[in-house]
Amino acid sequence: MDSRSFWIFSIALVLVLAWSHFFSEPPPPPAGPARVPAAEAPPSPEPETAQVTVRTPKFTAIFDERGGRLVSFKLRDYQKRKLDPSRPDENVELVTQPDPSDRPLRLTLEAAGAPALEEAPFLADRQGLDLSAGETGQLKFTYDQGQGLAVVKTLTFTADTFLVRQEVTLVNEGQAAWEGRLIHRLNSAPFSGAQGGRYDEMGAVSGRKLMTASAKDAPADLEKKGGRPLSWLGYMDQYFLTALVPDQEAADSPAFRAIRQDHGGLALAEIRPLKLAPGARAGFNFDFYYGPKSRGDLLAAGHDLSLSVDMGWFTFLAAPLAALLRFVHGWAGNYGVAIIIVTILIKIILWPLTAKSYRSMKAMQKLQPKILKIREKYGDDREALNREIMQLYKTFKVSPLGGCLPMLLQIPFFIAFYRVLDSLLELRGAPFVLWISDLAAPERLGSLDFTIPLFEPPTGLPVLTILMGLSMFIQQKMTPNTMGDPIQAKVMMLMPLLFTFILINMPAGLVLYWLVNNILSIGQQTLINRPDKRPAEAT
Repeated sequence: MDSRSFWIFSIALVLVLAWSHFFSEPPPPPAGPARVPAAEAPPSPEPETAQVTVRTPKFTAIFDERGGRLVSFKLRDYQKRKLDPSRPDENVELVTQPDPSDRPLRLTLEAAGAPALEEAPFLADRQGLDLSAGETGQLKFTYDQGQGLAVVKTLTFTADTFLVRQEVTLVNEGQAAWEGRLIHRLNSAPFSGAQGGRYDEMGAVSGRKLMTASAKDAPADLEKKGGRPLSWLGYMDQYFLTALVPDQEAADSPAFRAIRQDHGGLALAEIRPLKLAPGARAGFNFDFYYGPKSRGDLLAAGHDLSLSVDMGWFTFLAAPLAALLRFVHGWAGNYGVAIIIVTILIKIILWPLTAKSYRSMKAMQKLQPKILKIREKYGDDREALNREIMQLYKTFKVSPLGGCLPMLLQIPFFIAFYRVLDSLLELRGAPFVLWISDLAAPERLGSLDFTIPLFEPPTGLPVLTILMGLSMFIQQKMTPNTMGDPIQAKVMMLMPLLFTFILINMPAGLVLYWLVNNILSIGQQTLINRPDKRPAEAT
């Protein structure tokens, strides 16, 4: 495998990754209505009911007494992506169901003669709850059927975490036993002002391993996991997560289901068996997490929620790179500057490998005239041709893999840092300089009055991406043609244009990394390609 073949392979790999992440559309919703069991079917539109607002330093949540369901959950420190600069800032909303009657945190009691808890008129014990830093508070919703069943939902909020403790208590005040299932549902759709649905998927952790699936595949994939215990089950995108956190100490392990919905989201259900004798009481914990995929917040919430940040096969490299990026940012105060510094550090670490690769390619290029003469001499005699070429390599101490293997060893670093820049929440909304105001979004200079096909809005001029393409063109011109094939060389010169097109919708932080890495590579190649001033006899 010569260096040119390696680059073709690498470019194809990157193009496939880029296409799947930035140009593929989210799976279309099903043609017909989602199949929802009758006991879990969305209720009819609800009448006006009282609502209760909970405010903490991290979020503002609104609950409805009708069913004790969640109406809104807005993150106070995270704003929606602004496509129109003239509009005021709006906080990210994690409750985005198109149908207001299909709100999350619904309770369903499947038992003979059971009331419809989804529509039950619960009564809140207060009109609102405001918590300051360090404080904890509770909100109770009570429903008394009047025919033998009382239900109490107790929500415990802590000002410093996004994890909400929720206990559901059922009391059998009648003469007949209740037996069936209690179902707690978390309904989610693509989050408002987040990433447009390309990253939305189901996530679950079992045995400290993250399982993900698209909304289309989630029901079947979750069913395959069967009775495997889960630390959590949720719906997430690139930066945000809504998750059910089951009671790990419950006597009966819960079952889980995923139901794809018309709007492309998921209804995730935690199902617990219920057997309640007359006069008996039963308690169930149905905790939930609504919040950002921030390392600190996820670790504070526990329950392996931090595993929702998936950096792929090379996590062993990506995790320390993410820690290094955070450390450098703490010193530099700007994530763009931190990306540049970390890129330089990576280049220094990989400098010997890169230099060896460039020198090998340069040596191979010098041998091309001799290889062409051997090809002309032996023609179709493949055995003699290969023997003479290998003898040539041995004589001049050149390895045909010398340019390829050092590059292969660098791929894990490239993929690892790519995953860091593509998933690090801290980059969302982080400015760099001048017009680059969000390192997690595509960079645009200005705003055009018309749309451009395949451009993510706003449609301004992608200056950083164009500079990256120019730097890649210069680097390509400097790379030795080890095969001596002019047609192949011309084809390779099209790659900078293709890469520029692919990177147009990638995060500015990733494009910045690529640009800086190209500039450093150009400098390194310039040093290696300097004419050898030693006497001819010495060389």
